Amino acid sequence: MPDRAGALAAAANGGDRAPAQARAFAAAHAAMAAGCRFLIARADRPVGVPAIRQPHRGVAMRRAGNCLRELDRMLVVLIDASGHGDGAPPRVHGVYARDGDAAHKLHRIAALRRHFAHDAPRLRAIGRLRAMACGDMAVEAGSRPQVDLAVATRGLAHADDTAVNAMVIGDAALGAIAEFYLVLADRMRAVCAGTPRGAVALTD
Repeated sequence: MPDRAGALAAAANGGDRAPAQARAFAAAHAAMAAGCRFLIARADRPVGVPAIRQPHRGVAMRRAGNCLRELDRMLVVLIDASGHGDGAPPRVHGVYARDGDAAHKLHRIAALRRHFAHDAPRLRAIGRLRAMACGDMAVEAGSRPQVDLAVATRGLAHADDTAVNAMVIGDAALGAIAEFYLVLADRMRAVCAGTPRGAVALTD
């Protein structure tokens, strides 16, 4: 995606950044869709077929945290590629690029807020799971990660995700969350297809 100085120079020369921006958005959407489908396919392996490897719980949680972080990062990249990211305060762009938090970014951008407002509770629950799995947030007294997991996966019961005395985010939960992010990516594409002038317009 062109930087601001490049875009201004192109405009001054009568150029139009829309085709380049549309290509950047298409690439970001394709990358996000591929990542989501990888996690969905891993969750959909036939019953009775074990995972290639069953890692230690701590390793599994870090892996899950990395997957959740990457899903959110790809959504942030997609928001920026849409052109609507210009609606966020300039000082927060670096934070979003480094740490993700698509829920906060969607809330801060007025042009997108109404299209994704009902997704905010689920995104925030996923964000808390991500922070816990990555070790960025301790599980404090009174916190309810199992409730967050239920919200994140829409209440689906996953045999590999629950244990009596352990919190695990397994492949089935990651697959359900990836399906949600894929829906968000497709909705972002639909929103941009009907977007007003000033953000990316998409063509088939």
